[in-house]
Amino acid sequence: MSALLLAACGAPVQKPKPAPAKTPPAIGLVALPCDGGPLRPHAKAYCLGRRNYVTAPAQASLLTAAEALRAAHPGSAVTYMEASWPLGRRPMPPHLSHGDGRQVDLALLYTDLDGRPLPGPPTLSGYGAYEPPARERDRACTGKSRRAKRNDGQDPPANRAWRLDEARTAALVRILSADPKVRRIFLEPHLKRRLGLGMDRKVRFAGCQAARHDDHIHVDFF
Repeated sequence: MSALLLAACGAPVQKPKPAPAKTPPAIGLVALPCDGGPLRPHAKAYCLGRRNYVTAPAQASLLTAAEALRAAHPGSAVTYMEASWPLGRRPMPPHLSHGDGRQVDLALLYTDLDGRPLPGPPTLSGYGAYEPPARERDRACTGKSRRAKRNDGQDPPANRAWRLDEARTAALVRILSADPKVRRIFLEPHLKRRLGLGMDRKVRFAGCQAARHDDHIHVDFF
């Protein structure tokens, strides 16, 4: 698990750097659960590296969202990847943001080829299972854009063993967007339209300077 690679928001893929073991959490930062409940890490490395800290209100919101998703779609879980170190300082490398406990990356939800829900994203890190646009012209950023190539992951092969679970992913985004403690949610524009979220002002495009957001949901809390 120490070899886990993180394709983080707006930054190159690299190994996680553990926070100092003896550093106490900043005031107000609390750890997200590390067990197998409705809100869970995709990999133990996020907990072992102490990259699973958020503000207390953000923790409460995420727990509530996870319970709401499970009530609507029994057996579902909200899977998180990168949140913040306990230090409470922003940014948290290799991210352009994170670090103050107000940001967290959540996995999209997927099915297998027969439509059976997968328990989590189909990659080692939780990042990288991109959902490409249906048409090339719908891609917001190209090789000529300001988006650095290192932040623009390749589309998965057409014969990939997974598919996006549109119903559950859209349900999760709507649950989060309805929470007044959520400031904004980053998704690629083509995915926002595909999920029927075109009128949701909280769901936004992170821009071409950031990583792709069609393999995870970036949630920013007040």
